[in-house]
Amino acid sequence: MTVAGAMDNTPAGCAERLGRQEFERFYASTARALRSYICRVAANASLADDILQESYVRLLNAPPLPESQLKSYLYRTATNLITDHHRAQERHRRWWQLRSRPQEAADSRVELSSDMERLFARISRQERALLWLAYVEGEDHRQIAAILKLKESSIKVLLYRARRKMETILKEHGFEASYE
Repeated sequence: MTVAGAMDNTPAGCAERLGRQEFERFYASTARALRSYICRVAANASLADDILQESYVRLLNAPPLPESQLKSYLYRTATNLITDHHRAQERHRRWWQLRSRPQEAADSRVELSSDMERLFARISRQERALLWLAYVEGEDHRQIAAILKLKESSIKVLLYRARRKMETILKEHGFEASYE
């Protein structure tokens, strides 16, 4: 199975279009996990729905991809959209500071409901993405590298550092490992 853009006029035989049923199956098998990933990395549940939708639209409009690359493309797209959103927010915030206007009282970040979510939010977006992809999604280093556009050889080190940072944060808040 490959994917061609929904509006693409690819000649017949050059690329197989992702049919409605194939797309619905792919969506059903990936949407929940992708939304969870976006929520955790972006730390914004309302933004997650927009990024989720935009990720699938971009997948449908992407050039033909082998089936083995669809999930990586989808996660990489979502990661890029999260990064773009945060960059835009930062530009907006700096612009308002330069204009000497008070920053809006409403913060766009989600109020995190649990202690663990608040602690998870204390690490960088990249660290959240690394930990989530490795330990929740169960992706291997090659897939994580493709999704986050990093060198495969650096994933092991980055994951180690992210785990150690999270471990330190957890210990600071009274969560100690129990090996009973």
